Amino acid sequence: MSVHHWRDYIPEDLKQFYRENKFGGRLGFGKTPAVLIIDMQFGGLGEKGEPIEISVKKYPHSAGEIGWKAVDYIRELADLARTKKVPVVYTKMRKPSPGIKPFRTKFPASREHTPPRNLEIVDEISPKQGDIVIEKEAYSAFFGTPLLSYLHQLRIDTLLITGRTTGSCVRATALDAIQHNFYTVLIEECVFDRTPATHAFNLFELDTRFVDVLPLVEAEEYLKSLKQ
Repeated sequence: MSVHHWRDYIPEDLKQFYRENKFGGRLGFGKTPAVLIIDMQFGGLGEKGEPIEISVKKYPHSAGEIGWKAVDYIRELADLARTKKVPVVYTKMRKPSPGIKPFRTKFPASREHTPPRNLEIVDEISPKQGDIVIEKEAYSAFFGTPLLSYLHQLRIDTLLITGRTTGSCVRATALDAIQHNFYTVLIEECVFDRTPATHAFNLFELDTRFVDVLPLVEAEEYLKSLKQ
């Protein structure tokens, strides 16, 4: 797999066009953040270290080693958040209801047998005591879940988003977050997709039009600056 930065996949003339037309301004951070970890389950990653070509044979929705590269970064961010008393919120996909036909049509593998640990969050970043865990059936973490009410109760104004996958659950959640007027930040080392091209396209569009896509170091500096 390529080790290029995601921005390297975007044509220079396209990046220049957006810069010249003043797209991509920064939203910044608010005062009360939460870390959101989206769907980091075995079904989305597969077994540790397996290339995607092998991983999808056992876990049809998995990203393989691409996803596992994000695990350590997510753990680092979550651990720092906990030391600063910043809420850490997990989402996890549950087995789709039989009546959700469009979802199951687009993902025919959803009808197939999957391994027993398919829906479990991977051990390396499993939730700690005090973390919030929300189950969902749709792409967005907001759709059909109590996430928004929890965030309001906690008076959260900033979401640091991590997890999988950039083009589906991460994107849908990020768009809902900004439409609910949260400062919305995707941590680039902590999100991923199955291919570099789809990952890059989605990050570029989100960063230029909707949310902030920032490196992990900037998110960590922000968290460290918070007063407890």
